[in-house]
Amino acid sequence: MLFTSIYYIFFASSVVLYGAGLNTSTILSDSLHGLFMPLAKVMFSILFSCILTWLIMSNLLVPLHILDFYPLVALLVFLIISTILETVVRITTSKVTAEFSFSYLIILLSLNESLNMPEVMIISVCSFFSFVVLIPVIYSLKKRIMLVGNIQPHGNRKSMILISLAVIITILAIGNISWLGNR
Repeated sequence: MLFTSIYYIFFASSVVLYGAGLNTSTILSDSLHGLFMPLAKVMFSILFSCILTWLIMSNLLVPLHILDFYPLVALLVFLIISTILETVVRITTSKVTAEFSFSYLIILLSLNESLNMPEVMIISVCSFFSFVVLIPVIYSLKKRIMLVGNIQPHGNRKSMILISLAVIITILAIGNISWLGNR
């Protein structure tokens, strides 16, 4: 369980391998204040959607031999849960926390790469934490680039951030040496 957690947070994280949440993390990292509510809403919507979709898959789709429809079921479950949580957050705090692509990709990743309910929960939580770990890194990269300034007169700060992230992602991917065992 510890190996799986470390693997999905750092080496095979959804952000590193698939780029899920990369654009969202660059937007959320503008300020670290006020991130708790959007991140909590995303976390609960991912976790509840994964659990409910897994239950529907194992109790309904597998016995009917229609498991190919699980992305549609996952989408419908996620939309319902996300809408309910978004309504609760808007009523209580009057903040908009809507986010779709990252959450849905994490749900599909968790359901694809798991064999049982505990694995679904571990993979979804660890994939979310890989996203949360990346936000302060991007925030510090943005601050560092703003302090240094542009190297070229027509340089783009966003492209510098993405290049820096590509270097970080490459360094993390080098740590995954599982391909050495296939000799």
